[in-house]
Amino acid sequence: KQAAAAQAAQDREKERFDQQWRALQSFREQQAVQAAQQQAAQQQAAAQQAAAAVNVQFVSRGKAKETFRGLDADAINAAPVMVPIDGDVQGPSVLKAQVWLDRNHFSVGALDGRWGKNSAIAVWWYQRSHNLPETGAVDEATFRSLAQGANGVSALVKHTLTADDVKGPFVSIPEDVYDKEKLDCLCYENMLEKLSEEFHTTQEFLQQLNPDAKFSSLSPGDTLVVPNVREPLAGDTKDVAKIVVSIAGNTFNGYDAAGNLLFHAPTTLGSKYDPSPNETTKVVSIVRNPHFHYQPTLFHEVPDSDPEAHLQPGPNSPVGVVWIALSKPHFGVHGTSDPESIGYASSHGCVRLTNWDALEVSHRVSPGIEVAFVDTRKKE
Repeated sequence: KQAAAAQAAQDREKERFDQQWRALQSFREQQAVQAAQQQAAQQQAAAQQAAAAVNVQFVSRGKAKETFRGLDADAINAAPVMVPIDGDVQGPSVLKAQVWLDRNHFSVGALDGRWGKNSAIAVWWYQRSHNLPETGAVDEATFRSLAQGANGVSALVKHTLTADDVKGPFVSIPEDVYDKEKLDCLCYENMLEKLSEEFHTTQEFLQQLNPDAKFSSLSPGDTLVVPNVREPLAGDTKDVAKIVVSIAGNTFNGYDAAGNLLFHAPTTLGSKYDPSPNETTKVVSIVRNPHFHYQPTLFHEVPDSDPEAHLQPGPNSPVGVVWIALSKPHFGVHGTSDPESIGYASSHGCVRLTNWDALEVSHRVSPGIEVAFVDTRKKE
């Protein structure tokens, strides 16, 4: 298990700065709209003027490097913003951009204060939808626009833990599916895992922000420094009228009836063995906290003769906390037990999102809306 996890981490590192998404048809088509360029320049000037009230100190990045080392939450929040934000950079500027993207409903997946393709693609689509030049890099105009959309809130806050925050049960999740079938729930394994998902980050980064915290013994009333991410939706809005999924680009976009981009997230889709559908489907049903029916015939690496299994719900379910069934049998949009893999690894044909993004989507879509798949992968 450790060897597999290490290999997965190495594979994600190789993909982190892959620029092939820029050559995909969906991106080229957007860039081909020449008439938008003049409007973009005008909108950029308007955005800068409108966001003047957001007090941001910028410095040129040059050869300087940012770090979190030795900085507490106040120092991170007060740090000047180094621009441009692009390439292999990390630090307070990246964290602020990631948090504000999240609060603008342009998810970067699991935020960690380090730049990469999930963040760059989220910025590209944010720029596109806000009439800013589409570069995928954060300049002053883009940063000010993000800040304005997030009301200029601090990137990090001190959170006082509630009883719900620390509530279990916590269980050890076995690897074998038939051992999983014996569990009453596929719950979080520990409090660190639960809190990292609650605040849309990685377990390592949450520990980095709280080096003195003992996550195994936290109690209600204790405080942690956490990313100031968007609040979960309290109820249904049903404002997304169409979904467009880029297969090769690993992106999930939700549009309203007028074609405005409302929600963006990185996604993981089918591998060459279990390809996602190259077609247009529809949402059939939406189920939160779904049970999972394990069927060996749907998995290329499993003998069809193996027995089926029925797994209880939970965030560590193979489909996470949400299952949105599509009109193509056995295909759907769902959560995951491995948020750090989103945008990188391949699934068994379905559309995987982080649990927090999948939960938001479940409140914003309705049965019957169109789900279009674009940017088909080249056959190997």
